[in-house]
Amino acid sequence: MQFTFKPVLIAAALALAGTSALAAPMKAGTYTAKVTGHNAPMTVKVTVDQNKIVSIDTSDNLETIGVGKVALKKVSDKILKYQSAGVDSVTGATISSMALKQGVEDCLKQAGADMKQFTKKVEKHPIKNQTLEADVVIVGGGGSGLASAISAMQAGANKVIVLEKLGYLGGSTNVSEGALNAVDPKRQKAQGIEDSVDKFFAQTLRGGHDLGDPALVDYLTSHSMDAVNWLESLGVKFSDHIGAATGSLWQRSHYTTTPSGNSYIRVFEKVIADSNGRIQVLLDTPAKGLIQDKTGRVTGVIGNNFGSKITVKAKKGVILATGGFGANVKLRQQVNTGVWKHVKLDNSIGCTNIQKAAQGDGLVLGRKAGAQEIGLSDIQIHPCGTPGTGLMENIRTSGRNRIFVNSDGDRFVNEGAPRDVLANAIFRQKGGTYWVVVNKLRYPSRDFVDRNGASIKNMVALGSVVEANTLDELAAKTKMNPAKLKASIADYNNIVAGKEKDKLGFVANNKDDKQMTEGPWYACRKVPTVHHTMGGLKITPKSEVVSTKGKVIPGLYAVGEVTGGIHGSNRLGGNAIADVMTFGHAVGPHIVQGK
Repeated sequence: MQFTFKPVLIAAALALAGTSALAAPMKAGTYTAKVTGHNAPMTVKVTVDQNKIVSIDTSDNLETIGVGKVALKKVSDKILKYQSAGVDSVTGATISSMALKQGVEDCLKQAGADMKQFTKKVEKHPIKNQTLEADVVIVGGGGSGLASAISAMQAGANKVIVLEKLGYLGGSTNVSEGALNAVDPKRQKAQGIEDSVDKFFAQTLRGGHDLGDPALVDYLTSHSMDAVNWLESLGVKFSDHIGAATGSLWQRSHYTTTPSGNSYIRVFEKVIADSNGRIQVLLDTPAKGLIQDKTGRVTGVIGNNFGSKITVKAKKGVILATGGFGANVKLRQQVNTGVWKHVKLDNSIGCTNIQKAAQGDGLVLGRKAGAQEIGLSDIQIHPCGTPGTGLMENIRTSGRNRIFVNSDGDRFVNEGAPRDVLANAIFRQKGGTYWVVVNKLRYPSRDFVDRNGASIKNMVALGSVVEANTLDELAAKTKMNPAKLKASIADYNNIVAGKEKDKLGFVANNKDDKQMTEGPWYACRKVPTVHHTMGGLKITPKSEVVSTKGKVIPGLYAVGEVTGGIHGSNRLGGNAIADVMTFGHAVGPHIVQGK
């Protein structure tokens, strides 16, 4: 599947003329190099013959599904094609790209290659301004943007163009756990879970401190199951087991049968590939401005592709799907006057989203078009960050059969509490950190691979997880008080067994929560991290963007995290993907058919 913009495709003339110009033959064989990727050290294996690179193997890696792994494949393919490590890195996955190129160069040096020849810069991007036309133009190729593109096509759009500033699709949806909240009578009834749209509506409003727009909350909670059904019709496969994402407040979280939010993206990519060109994606093409006519109607987008000006005219309208601004430290500090004003949201607090993606680009575009912004101070902090990066790597806090303990080994919070409650409780602990403790219930063996593609063996090797056969050993390795850690486990087990009521408020689910009674035991240190920005562009339930004068801006729509008003000041776990897919699925008929 080719998503690169055709006018700037690397010309065939850039390919190396042949191998006869090599200064000296290489020593044929397979060579290996150990390099540091984004998530972990990885091994690069390069096989060469006397004149060329034959193959590149990067299978020994722990890079992120849909991000780093995509970069490894793209860069490897380009190196093999051009027979040079002097290819461009993948935008948005620079660390993974650079690590691979370094590994290839190390292997080539071992083979005695002419490094000047094999590191020659081979990709050029000549300036070629272009004007394109489409029924619908979408800014952002993440989960909400791709859902909107497919929805618009299904609603009758003959041509949909998506502008994505990264070098791959999926945005921050790729690094999400993929939980999608929806009232699902069939699956929930099979588990004995009582639920209703009214309960979902009430919990979403209450969880957001009653600051959400009731009309938007109503649309989300009453139509998210429509999104589940739609996703299944496209090929997404959900587990029959309904779970509870961290801070979801109820068991209505749907999880895909394959790892992470990238499961949605893989299906979307296939739909796009099978669209016969009706959906066109321009990668590495950030939007620089919106086009408006004299009446104020938005009629297109100006993009930039490696210096080339790309003008895309939109017959029906433009959808902004650029995500949030959680990685924009300057902006989040400027607007941090709300629920987290007591926390300095500086560089010491990371972000779970793709750094280059979550910069608030859609806010800038919307602001220039006269859009109204609401709730920008409503920033969500998640309890599951990895120290140093903020990413939700390694053992996740969602799910069951785990406890949260502080550095002494004491439980200090109801593990099922809303995310803002969890994060505030963590900030009050010594060092602003805590441990997630699990046992063999979560990881039956060291080689067991969880749904995020990680194993205990690899996490322990990276030093991110502490492993022990007994609680005494775990306490010694983590410097916790062994008596307190044991007491925390005993209290949890008594709560699960129904022997006592938790003073912190945790309520066990008899079907999913099990007593943790035997090792091996695992502990993973966690810190709070910026996870979601609930504020953004004001929209109607039809995803129409509202101006600062309170009127709809003709031709301009917005979906996903770039919008505000849906989640109030605290988003429920599992409601982000529900938001992305519900409004993304629904926007097509609104923009194409005017419904």
